[in-house]
Amino acid sequence: MTQHVVVYSDFNCPFCYALNKRLGTWGDLEEITWRGVQHAPHLQVPMAPWRADMAEDLRSEVQAVRRLAPELPITVPTGKPNTAEAIRAVALAYSLGLQGVAAFKDLLYRALWCEGADISDPATIAYLAEKAGLGQTVFSALDNRLASATTSRWQQDWEETGIGAVPALVRPDGTRLVGLVGQDRLRAFLCPDTGTAKRPDYDAMNGVWLF
Repeated sequence: MTQHVVVYSDFNCPFCYALNKRLGTWGDLEEITWRGVQHAPHLQVPMAPWRADMAEDLRSEVQAVRRLAPELPITVPTGKPNTAEAIRAVALAYSLGLQGVAAFKDLLYRALWCEGADISDPATIAYLAEKAGLGQTVFSALDNRLASATTSRWQQDWEETGIGAVPALVRPDGTRLVGLVGQDRLRAFLCPDTGTAKRPDYDAMNGVWLF
């Protein structure tokens, strides 16, 4: 049985894309709560092409995802976009209880990591929302206090964990799993009572359990 787990994730992180895709293919997401956070809020709008060392770092991250999750499609975008508006749009859709919000979230990840789109662009966000069946509802109210309050709470909750990285999964008892891990380790974290998981090791320096 899957325990309730909060997933802190950022659209411009390839490891977050891979984790979201992997969780989506499993289908059992009722006990998993997605919370979008900005781990790099300084990034530009619109997205700027990355050069030299930054571009190489981006290629290295994508190569790491290809090693860790070879079953998933992924390409190297020209850079990483600011994700504030994308996260706000998803937060508002969640807050309003709109149908299609999960598909909208998935399309935002895919647009960046499979198509290289700039998801800081309001027109791109609006197009993807319409494609997910949300219409213009999300964007006519993006200045809504509800969206701002939701994203601020998500960001604060993540920062208070002290993890400082994404993706991060957190159980109600505070047990954490950080980064993109193998499918067996992920299942062991999500379903610790199945009797199939080995006893985890504790990383005291970083304050996380290693599954």
